[in-house]
Amino acid sequence: MDDVIITEQLIALDIELPDKDAVIEAVVDLLAADHRLEDREVFIRDVYEREEIVPTGIGDLIAIPHARSAGVARASLVYLRLAAAIQWTEEEQARYIFGIAVPEANVDNLHLKILSEVAKKLLDDTIKQIIKESASRGEILEALLS
Repeated sequence: MDDVIITEQLIALDIELPDKDAVIEAVVDLLAADHRLEDREVFIRDVYEREEIVPTGIGDLIAIPHARSAGVARASLVYLRLAAAIQWTEEEQARYIFGIAVPEANVDNLHLKILSEVAKKLLDDTIKQIIKESASRGEILEALLS
């Protein structure tokens, strides 16, 4: 069970959040509720530090906030679909959020593997449509795990 990085509990659909800070808090809330964090505040700090290096908006209303962090207990992927797009950076908006949390040890470059897998899924138009439109967390989970 420990190697499952995403479950239905880590997916939230069509939630109303006002800004990037609220999105990051929501990602952290889902991780904490699923007992995947060692230290919430350490992980939040590390996500913001990562955002300062290079913002994680990748276009097409998608953002992938992520961090390797001592605050993370288990490698995890969170998916949030917002009810409406928010301003992610001065230039970019985001509505589809993939939060990635990896323990600081980052065994086998796990964070890069997860990022790569998410990027590959987003190249598949069928999966992208499911992620953007499906009302079923189960269907989205299945698409992400396929």
